[in-house]
Amino acid sequence: MENYACADIFVVALLRIFFMILRIMKVVLTKTIGLVLDFFNPRVLAGAHDYLEQYGFRLDARWSVRGDWTPEQPGWDGVIFGVIDNPELDERIQNWKIPKVSILPDHDESSRVDHDYEKCGMMVAQEQIELGVQSLLSVVGSDRNIDFLFARGVERVAVEQGMPYKKLELTKLKNNGYYKSIISAVESSKSPIGYCCPHAGFTYGVQQLLMERGIRVPEDVSMIVIDKDVQRTPELAMVPLTTLELNNWHLGFVAAEMIHQLVIGEIKPHDLPKKQILIPPKGVTRRASTGHEEKRDRVFSTAFNYVRKNFRSPIDVADVTSCAGVSRRVVEMRFRETLNRGVHEELTRLRIEEAKRQIMNKDRSITQIAEACGFSSVHYFSTAFKRETGFSPKQFQNQSLV
Repeated sequence: MENYACADIFVVALLRIFFMILRIMKVVLTKTIGLVLDFFNPRVLAGAHDYLEQYGFRLDARWSVRGDWTPEQPGWDGVIFGVIDNPELDERIQNWKIPKVSILPDHDESSRVDHDYEKCGMMVAQEQIELGVQSLLSVVGSDRNIDFLFARGVERVAVEQGMPYKKLELTKLKNNGYYKSIISAVESSKSPIGYCCPHAGFTYGVQQLLMERGIRVPEDVSMIVIDKDVQRTPELAMVPLTTLELNNWHLGFVAAEMIHQLVIGEIKPHDLPKKQILIPPKGVTRRASTGHEEKRDRVFSTAFNYVRKNFRSPIDVADVTSCAGVSRRVVEMRFRETLNRGVHEELTRLRIEEAKRQIMNKDRSITQIAEACGFSSVHYFSTAFKRETGFSPKQFQNQSLV
């Protein structure tokens, strides 16, 4: 009996060693693809993972948030990369003797998958024309291909439709020069203007300056950008920005398919000196910058719309809460989740922006402006205005006269 027991133990031990060796061999034999980005995109990661998983490949995405942290030799079988502004990292990747696929328009990699930015520009221009704009303005804010390809698409539609069109190339100007050129172009164009730009962060600043000068969004300027900001910039703009949606999941999926074919030898880089695949955009998400109500949850939507329509009246947080039909805590939570600020902060922000516009018109007294913008007293208005802008209303008015 003891001999049988010893034999059983021996067999179990052998089986454990056997399965452990199988696991080690599986890890060793499994191909690994790296994903290196200096601008994180979770949908690209998801698409690449979904493709590679079905073929038993591993995706190492540890460096998809901070690409500059990659080791000198990561030990991968291939890499998908998108490096926007890090020459040192780009050079390191080029030194890796493994198959590579780029997912950026500015890279000269022979194997490349990218968004069709010219088609993006065409779709944005067509959307603006359907909205009834009287002229189109495209802004080239950098020397990257995304700007030029996007502007080319806008121009193509403008020419086909016979629409008045301006293209601003601002690559040699500094920030202040950017904004002055855009304001000048807006003021000299036929209104309403269709503003077309691929960059939400840049447009966020443009929108604020236009509104400070009394130029209305969307009544005077309709704005559409590409949604590529993980910071949710379009949603958090003063007037939420209508966006063109890129198909980032499809981009990651197709890039993974290409690197898979390179790794297993189905295609050779030298056989296809310029294998490039362009991914068309998904469509447009309409928001307030083109005159559309943004689709949000009912509580926030009700409260937010009430605030925007009534902030010039002396309403307070209790009025907003009553309108939404829920507790103050719920309304405050929804505002902070969506706008990163509370109800009172949003009311004050809207009132200050309206006060700036009225002060620049110079046809009302400070007391009249305070009352017209919903402030309970001129003293409170002056205090809030200085806290938000750094100037008293009178100082701001004098500044605007310069």
